[in-house]
Amino acid sequence: MERIGNVILDATHYPGEDLYSDGAVEDRILELVQSYPEQEFPEVIAKEQDWAVMYHLAHERENILSWYPFVPGAKVLEVGSGCGAVTGAVAADAKSVTCIDLSKKRSMVNARRHKDSSNITIRLGNFQDVEKDLERDFDYATLIGVFEYGQGYIGGDKPYHGFFTTIMKHLRPGGKLLLAIENKFGLKYWAGCREDHVGTYFEGLEGYPHTAGVRTFTLPRLRQIMEECGFTDYKFYYPYPDYKFPMVIYSDEYLPRKGELNRNICNFDRDRLVLLDEGKVFDEILKDGLFPLYANSFFVEITKPQMGDKESARTDASMQEMSLVEESGLHQPEHILYTKYSSGRNRQFSIQTRIVRGADGKNILYKKAEYPEGEAHIAHIAKAGRRLSELWQERGQLFVNRCTPGEGRVAFEFLQGTTVEEELDYLLAQGKAQEAADTLRKTVLRIQESAAPERFYMTPEFQKVFGEVQIPADTPSFAVADVDLIFSNLLVTEDGRFHVLDYEWTFFFPVPVDYILFRALHYYLESASVRAEFGRQFDFYEEFGITSGQQEIYRQMEQQFQSYVAGGGVSPGSLYHSMGKKAVPLEELLAETQRRRVQVYIDDGQGFREENSYFIDTGYGKDLSYTVKVPANTVGLTVDPALSSCLLKDVRLTWMGEEGGELASVSYKTNGYRAGKDSFLFDNSDPKIIIEEMMQQSSRIKVSYRINILEEETVDLLLGELGTKGRDKKKIRRLIKG
Repeated sequence: MERIGNVILDATHYPGEDLYSDGAVEDRILELVQSYPEQEFPEVIAKEQDWAVMYHLAHERENILSWYPFVPGAKVLEVGSGCGAVTGAVAADAKSVTCIDLSKKRSMVNARRHKDSSNITIRLGNFQDVEKDLERDFDYATLIGVFEYGQGYIGGDKPYHGFFTTIMKHLRPGGKLLLAIENKFGLKYWAGCREDHVGTYFEGLEGYPHTAGVRTFTLPRLRQIMEECGFTDYKFYYPYPDYKFPMVIYSDEYLPRKGELNRNICNFDRDRLVLLDEGKVFDEILKDGLFPLYANSFFVEITKPQMGDKESARTDASMQEMSLVEESGLHQPEHILYTKYSSGRNRQFSIQTRIVRGADGKNILYKKAEYPEGEAHIAHIAKAGRRLSELWQERGQLFVNRCTPGEGRVAFEFLQGTTVEEELDYLLAQGKAQEAADTLRKTVLRIQESAAPERFYMTPEFQKVFGEVQIPADTPSFAVADVDLIFSNLLVTEDGRFHVLDYEWTFFFPVPVDYILFRALHYYLESASVRAEFGRQFDFYEEFGITSGQQEIYRQMEQQFQSYVAGGGVSPGSLYHSMGKKAVPLEELLAETQRRRVQVYIDDGQGFREENSYFIDTGYGKDLSYTVKVPANTVGLTVDPALSSCLLKDVRLTWMGEEGGELASVSYKTNGYRAGKDSFLFDNSDPKIIIEEMMQQSSRIKVSYRINILEEETVDLLLGELGTKGRDKKKIRRLIKG
């Protein structure tokens, strides 16, 4: 036994060495968790700019479990705990947590980051060895990103069936297994993401023809495995965009609405293709009721049955859970339908939005603080509701979605209706742009007339939130300002009333009315291509008198506002511009492939002609090698290495013999600029390698080089550097050598 802080490491079954590792980065991660508190991990991730560091240390990893209504005081088993990405969420209210992991290095990371927790024991070793000594009365077991490796854990003809039954042996009757795994048929894989575990395109979709040791499953297949093992009491949830960094948790009782699934480009681990617009395809999937089949990930709650018939098993399971609840002295766990996280915010603004099913069968929406520091912000929301209700009551243009404050949370009415955003999208989809414009105008007018405007004056509070911008003193402003009156927050109910769903960002100092309108227009018109085209057709900024100068000021205000909300917090999404891998659209890929296409022209004595040429497809790579066939009557030929400006490096042309051996180097010239030994810069879309001397003994030329397709500005820079002693020679050398 070894202790790290309050955490116990049990090495009874440790084989003496780590049999898998991410390499040296794990040493760096251990160093980081020893040097920084958990609260500073977002800044550490932003500084390190490393996918492995983000994957193991990001707070958002806990989102897959921090929403789940664990009964306090439970006994929990975590299989495959790794670096402890979700251990904190498991241990938050548990009586005890037993972690199992094969890697000592990763378990050291886990122990270091949770060293103040006295309820965690980490048991090192292979699962099959450790599980033989495990108790059989756990209330919960978790398999987060682990079940897919069942073949490696269990082996045998039916490893995944075996994994289920082995884990379930260690749960008490009525205990719950919590499983998170990618969906084999997740839309992201159809859209061009690589399979998460093996890094190749379409591997899972095609049934893993080249892969052993790992499997993900479709929803029907996962259900089949569970039911064949005798587990029929289960619930599916759908983390979005996936279970690794979930920002929303949906359920079968609360599925996504059209337009909600629009944050799909978030690949930090590998480059991907973009073969389709996932947001639009998700909308079609939702329309046809197929979302569970194509969700990117699953979270499954599986309840262990009692002996006997199904009804008595369900009753006994409920009795067991009620017993645990009574022992803890707390209420029955919530029936959660939906959870949304506010990622990347300062801890004082970090909240969860939940929809739960009440005892009366009605849905309740509430917001709760994610950390104790956020309780003041929750209280602010309740106060804002009261002030806005008083302000808007006289004119009746807008109505507050009434809220009821509670301990660390505020509950809202669960209203039914259509948001203005949904109505606008529907009209645009029907080709009714004019009707959409009229609807938008009426909504903007309603916001403008919701309260009597006052003259703007600068306050210290305004500067703290929005920065030191120059706003004229006569600018119409709202004294109590909900700046989040965006179209997705305005719900129209059957009685025609416009209810403001969310007034979290309400300030009790003057804010220009036009800034509030700017935000409403900006977050609608600039969030999708169809909406952007609509905005170009009707210049709403100009129509509502928001000049280009004002727009620039309001953009500065918005940037400062977002910085105020973040307060040093860093979300994975905000790091995509610096850490994200390439997402290559299909059109760009095809265009790039076309630009890289090689064309060979043959001169048979009548000059070079288009009809006496052929193409060689070389694909998307940079290191190219191919063979050019030379007909017997050829007196000259040209090889066009691309249909674009380019830089060729390490150019080599060789005459080849019939047996495949090399005969001699080919004498050639080019229409490019020499850029070094065997390197040439071509500044036009018709680069040529020209061969005028034929070798009668050979009918083939092997061509190889490294190619960089160049944009026009890069070509201009290179040409300037090649001809002068320019100031950017290091950059040129990197381009030429790289």
